[in-house]
Amino acid sequence: MRFVELSCLTQNIGAGGAGNPWDQHGALEKGHGAMALQVDQPIAALVGDLRDRGLLDDTLVVWAGEFGRTPFSQGSDGRDHNPMAFSVWLAGGGVKGGTIHGVTDEYGYRVVEHPCTIYDMWATVLHLLGIDHEEFTYRWGGRDYRLTDVHGHVIHPILA
Repeated sequence: MRFVELSCLTQNIGAGGAGNPWDQHGALEKGHGAMALQVDQPIAALVGDLRDRGLLDDTLVVWAGEFGRTPFSQGSDGRDHNPMAFSVWLAGGGVKGGTIHGVTDEYGYRVVEHPCTIYDMWATVLHLLGIDHEEFTYRWGGRDYRLTDVHGHVIHPILA
């Protein structure tokens, strides 16, 4: 199995030059605007190219970050981390296109419908790669470990 990981490692605009350029604790509009200009067209081109070449059905594209962002301000123009709700998108590779799974409250702060954990998301990604996350374990220090720890369920409603 092969995979490619692309990461944004450019200067973080608005957050003091930290390592994650999407982590805007300040200057959110400026920072996210600059990052969107860098990645929007290349991502669309990648997905379109995979589709046009007939490779999207066999290629899973995952777009994820470290956290969601709070719906309220941090300082005057930033957002803090929100571990209660976050967005991830998947394309191709056995995912049902155009599917939205999960709903937040009216503030975008907490999940109120179809909650999924990060373990569920990775269990689903592993499933799409043909790996049973519950059997994909390694033993270390006398304990069995797996990428989804002791959690995670495949999110079947998003599968094609």
